[in-house]
Amino acid sequence: MPVETLRTVAGLAPPLRTLFLTTLLFRTGTMAYPFLTPHLLGGGGLDAAGAGLVVTAFGVGALAADLAAGRLLGRMHPYALMRGGFLLGAAAVTVVPLLHGLPALTAGVLVWGFAYEIVTPAAYAATIAGSRPEQRKVAFSCYRLAINLGLSAGPLLGALLYAFDPYSVFWANAACVLAAAAFLHLRREHRPPGAGPYSDSDSDSDTGGGGGGPGKEAAARGTVRPTAAERTRFWTVFGLSLPIQLAYALPSVFVGAYVIVGLGLPGYWAGAVFTVNAVGIVLFEVPLNIRMARVGHLATLLSGYVLAGAGFLLMALAGTGPELVLATLVWTAGEIVVFPGLLDYVSRLSGPAAGRTMGLFSGGVNLAFIAAPQLALHLSAPGHPGAPWAAAGAAVCAACLLLLAARTHPYTWHKEEPCTSVT
Repeated sequence: MPVETLRTVAGLAPPLRTLFLTTLLFRTGTMAYPFLTPHLLGGGGLDAAGAGLVVTAFGVGALAADLAAGRLLGRMHPYALMRGGFLLGAAAVTVVPLLHGLPALTAGVLVWGFAYEIVTPAAYAATIAGSRPEQRKVAFSCYRLAINLGLSAGPLLGALLYAFDPYSVFWANAACVLAAAAFLHLRREHRPPGAGPYSDSDSDSDTGGGGGGPGKEAAARGTVRPTAAERTRFWTVFGLSLPIQLAYALPSVFVGAYVIVGLGLPGYWAGAVFTVNAVGIVLFEVPLNIRMARVGHLATLLSGYVLAGAGFLLMALAGTGPELVLATLVWTAGEIVVFPGLLDYVSRLSGPAAGRTMGLFSGGVNLAFIAAPQLALHLSAPGHPGAPWAAAGAAVCAACLLLLAARTHPYTWHKEEPCTSVT
């Protein structure tokens, strides 16, 4: 599996290889955010309530970036928007450790969240422009691989730096982000064609595209408005994806408390959950999606939803470490299938408005990460530690049934082209 994954990444078109390496650099630099709360409680001089407010500001800034991404991508090439996000983010992460007081820290972290998140919809737009429709599921899998590799290495490096000098983790984060910006600038000749209003060095040959050239596609992206049916299809899948987003936001905020406090198990079982999830994604996501590249949207999403729902229900029923690992394997399989499938489906139904809709879709992730801790806190109770997992699993199963109902009407389901289905 690792050999196949490496071969797939090496065989990506130049724009997608550039995006992969840029994303890997950027996400490896995500080492300061996990240590933001201890910094705020220590060097920032805030109490717990103030620190919670500042951390929430990061999510608010990220959500604002998702809402603004559509308009920005209508005027800027995705690479230009990514570079702008990198530069703004590097400046913010450099300034934040120098700030004191609730207003200043809230404003600084809000800007940091905006700069961090604006990269995501721009990267989605670059992925769409740099891949043909039948390749897109694999292209999104490779992009997610870069994210997961970076987010695995970044916090580990951050922990080592924070132990040495708490401020150094912020400087190292800024240095990695600047390195990503410099790399992307140097590789600008490999930017995907037809992905923005700048067409000085673009050509259709890189993606096998054609028909009108990037200038006309960019103009369309800025002027074409989705029809009522297209809007309804998007908001249908957006709504049905929210249970998935909420469910997969739970592990990062609830696993530790569930394993140690709720089940009374040793803390290393929480580490086992995170390790199994990370290793499963890195080893199997790309190869599995290569094999599912021509599987239809409905079959892909239903498979992912069923695995996710079953996995989270098993988490609620788990009482031992091995049972936790088994449940994690199931919901990890769902994650591997459902997220590339959702990104592929949303990009297909969006057409020329992909930049705007992918930004809005990304906003669902941030809504989930803002809401998940509060939902977990209110649902968990003594005697019922698995209630958040049960609620997540039940919501995903309900969304799966609604997905089956949605595909019966053209206003709620995007009809696939024959070439994307199994024949």
